[in-house]
Amino acid sequence: MKIAIAGASGFIGTNLIHKLLTSTGHEVVALSRSEFQATQERISSRKVNLYSLLECEEALEGCDVAIYLVHSMSPSARLAQGEFQDFDFILADNFAKAAEKCQLKQIIYVGGIIPKLESLSLHLESRLEVEQVLCAHKTPVTTLRCGLVIGKDGSSFRIVERLIDRLPILGLPTWTRTELQAVYIDDLVSIIAKAIDSQPQADGSYDVGAPDKIEYRDLLVSVSKIKGKNNIFIPIRFLTTGLSKFWVRLITRVPKGLVYPLVDSLRHRMVVSESRKLPDGLTVEYTSLQSAMEQSLRTDPTPDLGMRKVNRALQGKGSLVQSVQRLPCPLNWSMKDVAKYYMVWVPRFLWPFFKIVPDGDDLEFYFRFFKKPLLVLTLSHERTFEGRELFYITGGMLNSPHPKARIEFREGCDREYLIVAIHSFRPSLPWFVYKFTQAPLHKFVMWRFGVELSKIADNKKAAIQEQRAKESP
Repeated sequence: MKIAIAGASGFIGTNLIHKLLTSTGHEVVALSRSEFQATQERISSRKVNLYSLLECEEALEGCDVAIYLVHSMSPSARLAQGEFQDFDFILADNFAKAAEKCQLKQIIYVGGIIPKLESLSLHLESRLEVEQVLCAHKTPVTTLRCGLVIGKDGSSFRIVERLIDRLPILGLPTWTRTELQAVYIDDLVSIIAKAIDSQPQADGSYDVGAPDKIEYRDLLVSVSKIKGKNNIFIPIRFLTTGLSKFWVRLITRVPKGLVYPLVDSLRHRMVVSESRKLPDGLTVEYTSLQSAMEQSLRTDPTPDLGMRKVNRALQGKGSLVQSVQRLPCPLNWSMKDVAKYYMVWVPRFLWPFFKIVPDGDDLEFYFRFFKKPLLVLTLSHERTFEGRELFYITGGMLNSPHPKARIEFREGCDREYLIVAIHSFRPSLPWFVYKFTQAPLHKFVMWRFGVELSKIADNKKAAIQEQRAKESP
């Protein structure tokens, strides 16, 4: 089969490709934001921006199974406005829609173990929502829920190693008493390989983790012993999660967008649920945690996959802007209704300085004292469909032309919320001026639009409840 891997250049992706090339006869299509050139047989590379539904469809064309290993905790533009969970939603929704259109047999998604709690960390909430978004479409989905994945170059395990290397004395907050079940990277990719061959019987959500349970503090102590360090560990009760995030970031030098969501999740007990154990066809003989840590701390080089990055100078984020906001959606409103109301509401909200003039499929945004439009939006009939209204940004004084600059109104899975997103916008203003004028103004306007939609949604719900009360005997 032809296996597409989204997130192919990441920790799990590179190990999975090595597994598939050495232990199976499958062809691999490596999907990545960067442009690669494959030098090995049975592997090809496709550059794709997963924020583009069209590019997702092109990337998955001709594939049989897709592996989804993507998260959005790293920014994809020079300025990225919005919460990481909203970016995650768009990525997953695009991928699932494209998989359905390309008639894939299966999606395999690696998410996080979800504790049975009412309140989850934002990171785990996002992992669960991604799972739900992928499952909301017709392609069968196998979800492998993992806690800590132990392996060389794994982001979470690398944080642990850096703490041990850089802190001779470590304070142990109360969250280090949290219990977890980890999985060695080789075991995880073996399970994924089995899931590929067992589709679609493996459709469902399963917890993955070695049988032995361990606390985070014991993990730190074990890594210290294996590395031959003499770290001193001191229990500290007053060190909150907020302070922990700060000092972990400070010591490890790992980006805030990655550290903060991960540390927030450490308060949850990440153990395998009896009701979500792997079916017999996917089980493996797990590597012990002690052996997994020992192998992960070796200095063996990462396997060469024959993937060479090309056009390195062109891989930067340039001066592009991405802005994503999640807003409430009034009952029974389509995305066309929302877009129409937005075009009416904006000039009313910014009166008397702003106006919008329709011109066929174009919408021209004017500052009242200028003759030339600030922005020109053009409705895309080809890329607009039920649940999505898309406009390309095709002109205006504030726009520096980019062929993929666009704004979209996208329906959420439960239709209680919607996503308004701007992609690949390149401002014509000098970057410093844009960052402190146009960018915050857009964010403020979208927040106010959300407040307006919330009022409409509440009024509609109240009207429905009042009508039901009148009709009830």
